[in-house]
Amino acid sequence: MATQVSLGDRVYTFPSQELGELLDHTHLYEEQDWDSLRKELERVGYVRIRGLHDRDMVLRARRAVLNHIDQAGDGKFDSSHPLESGVLDSRCGRGCIPFMEGRNCITHNPDVKGVLEGTRPMEFFRNLLEAEPVTFDFKWLRGVHKDAFTGAHVDNVYMGRGTSELYTMWIPIGDVNVDMGTLAVVEGSNNDTKFNKLQETYGSCDLEAENVSGTGWFTEDPVEIEKRFNCNWKTANFSAGDVLIFTNRTLHMSTKNITNKVRISCDTRWQRKDHPVDTRFIGESFPWLNAAPKHGLWAEGLAEQCSTMEDMKEKWGFSEN
Repeated sequence: MATQVSLGDRVYTFPSQELGELLDHTHLYEEQDWDSLRKELERVGYVRIRGLHDRDMVLRARRAVLNHIDQAGDGKFDSSHPLESGVLDSRCGRGCIPFMEGRNCITHNPDVKGVLEGTRPMEFFRNLLEAEPVTFDFKWLRGVHKDAFTGAHVDNVYMGRGTSELYTMWIPIGDVNVDMGTLAVVEGSNNDTKFNKLQETYGSCDLEAENVSGTGWFTEDPVEIEKRFNCNWKTANFSAGDVLIFTNRTLHMSTKNITNKVRISCDTRWQRKDHPVDTRFIGESFPWLNAAPKHGLWAEGLAEQCSTMEDMKEKWGFSEN
């Protein structure tokens, strides 16, 4: 059934030619066809696997996160609905849901950590990488309220000081349909030649070193990407247990949460243990988290002596369409 979806602030019909459905690679995982999974990661920049995690484990993790949010203060959830529904109070917007990224009591709650760093993802990456894997201690655990979304970006701009073979596993903590905020990807953006300029400029930028302020997103507008690179976006509905794995150079964003429910998800990062690691995200604590987030969904306003993304796009030769 076709669904009206907001990708950023643009409205699409899903599935359609403009917003198609992500490929399903579950059969390759079930067949343990690791060579084909590696080839797909290289070819399209991602693999989507249904049921990699145990559904019941994911739902237990979801209950733990919901309880954590609820205990952070009044006014989070609509008390006329059961907590497990995840229905937010109509006044719950930016700043209402507690910041949960890093290494903390909820990311490393046994029920949550059992999903994020459990046997299944560890074994998956051990086979995929053909080596002992390691995952960042820092976890990007998020609760996303109504009308929020993530703009178009590649992960390398945030965490590019280690290996180039860094992978993200995006884990929806619960059933997440396209109207709640699922990831959308541009297939082949990691290696297609038409993205060379983007990857050589924006994709290779160290936002912190270059002192670029704001979210770090290349754009909030999916149509800008479509027009610049003659491409389309793809997304999918996800059930508890499903995952999306993608490369550090894959261009992605999220649909907007247009429901009254919180969307809970976590990004975990994985690589070979014997490869160089971006040490900013390894350790017991992250003192830089005491400052306001500089990049990403929760980034604060402009700082002095910083360049904006628009400044950088002009420098890189990406003039307005």
